[in-house]
Amino acid sequence: MQALAHLYPLLQTPRKIVITMHQKPDGDAMGAALATFHFLKLLGHDATVISPTNWAKFLNWMPGCNEVTDYELHAEKCKELVNNAELLFCLDFNSMHRTKKLETVLLEAKCVKVLIDHHEAPVEEHFDYGASDIMKSSTCEMVYDFIMQSPFSDKINLDIAACIYTGIMTDTGSFRFAITSAQTHKAVVHLKELGLEHSIIHEKIYDNFLENRLRFIGNALLYHLEVLYEYNTALMAISKKDIMRFDIQTGDTEGLVNYLLTIQDIKFGALLIDRAEERKWSFRSKGNFDVNEFARLHFEGGGHKNAAGGRSLESIEVNIKKFKEVIKLYETDLA
Repeated sequence: MQALAHLYPLLQTPRKIVITMHQKPDGDAMGAALATFHFLKLLGHDATVISPTNWAKFLNWMPGCNEVTDYELHAEKCKELVNNAELLFCLDFNSMHRTKKLETVLLEAKCVKVLIDHHEAPVEEHFDYGASDIMKSSTCEMVYDFIMQSPFSDKINLDIAACIYTGIMTDTGSFRFAITSAQTHKAVVHLKELGLEHSIIHEKIYDNFLENRLRFIGNALLYHLEVLYEYNTALMAISKKDIMRFDIQTGDTEGLVNYLLTIQDIKFGALLIDRAEERKWSFRSKGNFDVNEFARLHFEGGGHKNAAGGRSLESIEVNIKKFKEVIKLYETDLA
């Protein structure tokens, strides 16, 4: 995988380009994809964004989101776009399997493939050019660097700035996570100097839910929160019944796992959600407890040191039982 600096000459000539991200894209994935989309369009490229799945409605305000194609709804169209592409940008995922059913299409594509991501252990052999940096706050910060280090750094406009800020803000937990660096803040200063109105973006992301989501969160905290004080761990499991009862949609559970870490002395928070096809884990931690390693070893997942995810085809009951057995191995680490 060659450095991104070697990619810039290929961008001098208009090309057909597809941009994609991981399934169920969050603010960072969608922000990175749309920022790249706007940047490439300004350079004269025929660019298209494909999402492997649907996404949260609170992202629909983002500039260009109405032009994103959902692979699950338009599979044949997306396959044709990928097959005809000259360049494929893969953003905010380290392995093609994170694109769900789109994986095979991407692996079989004959075009030049580009990776920009901040997760551990990228499958570099799948990509021709790329950057992978776990010390970056977000993929959006890396897209900012990609643009600023290019010969086209003057192309950042307010649409690009809004998309980049969205990803940085959401992946840093509104700048409170340790991964937030001085360089992260310097990037935001630049975006502000361009005229970015950050408070409006915050409202659209965090103050834009329906009443049922708030009632769902209250119900989850009241009836499904379990605190394992002997391991400084909090666990929450959400059943399909509750998902249906409160009409929970993609994105409605975003941030729920973070509530667990607000409990005094809790170092590890684990959220399990019973999805239709599988059980999905979200892990968060404080300090040195590595949830990326925990997820990789026990729940077919991974991510970052303090934020990771996992999956399982076993029932919700089996998952809870396994978690309570596994956590015993980490009593010293969580003391």
